[in-house]
Amino acid sequence: MDDFLFLDGLTPLQRRLIDICRAEAPNDRILINAKDILKVLALNDWKMDENDFEYDCEALSSYVEPIESYPPDSLGYAYRMILQLGLPWRCRYPHFELRGMYGDPHDEVPQGPEYVELRLSRFSHIVMPVGKAPLLPLALLNGASLPDGRQIPPHHLEELWTAFEQIRQSPELPLDELMEFLPGPDFASGGVVGGHTAVRALYADGKGELILRADIQTEMEGARTRLSINSLPDGVLVRTVMQQLRSLLEEGTIQLHLLKNASERNQIRIILDAPRRWSAEALKEILFNKTDLEKRVLFHCSASDASGWKGGVSLIETLKQATARCTLSWERKDDEPIEHIPLLREIQEFGGYKSPLSDLIDPRRSRLLNIS
Repeated sequence: MDDFLFLDGLTPLQRRLIDICRAEAPNDRILINAKDILKVLALNDWKMDENDFEYDCEALSSYVEPIESYPPDSLGYAYRMILQLGLPWRCRYPHFELRGMYGDPHDEVPQGPEYVELRLSRFSHIVMPVGKAPLLPLALLNGASLPDGRQIPPHHLEELWTAFEQIRQSPELPLDELMEFLPGPDFASGGVVGGHTAVRALYADGKGELILRADIQTEMEGARTRLSINSLPDGVLVRTVMQQLRSLLEEGTIQLHLLKNASERNQIRIILDAPRRWSAEALKEILFNKTDLEKRVLFHCSASDASGWKGGVSLIETLKQATARCTLSWERKDDEPIEHIPLLREIQEFGGYKSPLSDLIDPRRSRLLNIS
């Protein structure tokens, strides 16, 4: 189980759902109904009676509970897992492209599986080639929640890829030099993470607690104070934050002229207008202390449990293991077979190589806290 998670950051159920989607689609462009994927899982893998399957699907059509409300071997849990693998605010690099009524980061309440279609994302096709190991250690790329409760944080693809290549070619690279290429985690929800000392301790020890914060910007100070919340910590929903803010208003902890949720689909924007006697910093301090706009989470660098494990497997050791177990991402531009593994300086100086990973890089990333 641990080895499986280490390689592609997926539980057996997640991997099976991806495999079913790949097998059921006649080509890469076709969308598959989520109910059809669940049917293959339920009838073929779980040997569920078809009448029981339809009954459970009807229950999901009435209301879809949060994933923690379902046992791991239930249809509701499997449906929620399909969604989590495709929700851009949950999965840094989604394995599925979703279409239909699958919810949003406000309250994440989807319709039943018959109202959602999906196909494998371009990311899955590139990073998880058929019959080969992944091109990168996906537990570090997309993050992972392990069966024993441990969590591995996700990272920016370009930064992780560069760090991976540095360790492949220079296994004894010092951590501080490696962190020039991989400065910290990068969450699907954006937000703020850190600070540097905490991230370094996580990477050095393989285990450490990080601060996750919402991105709160000061838009106005003077006549009045206006703040805008533009992203949330990983796993926090807009609905939860709005409820907490209203509670602070009702109990008199804060005073506001305006509290408005202007979020649209995946774009978070919550506006707070306060009287001018409230400074932006004072208001932020209350928000971070009294709501889920800040939380502390214990993370690990690896799914492996080495003999004598006490703290964790360090980032460098995890990347070393990955270099021997992941598929080489480089190809020659003339499409001839690669005779040797190219060095980075060779690629930079002479060219001649390409990588499909280059097409997956995007500019989004979490912001690192400016604290020691």
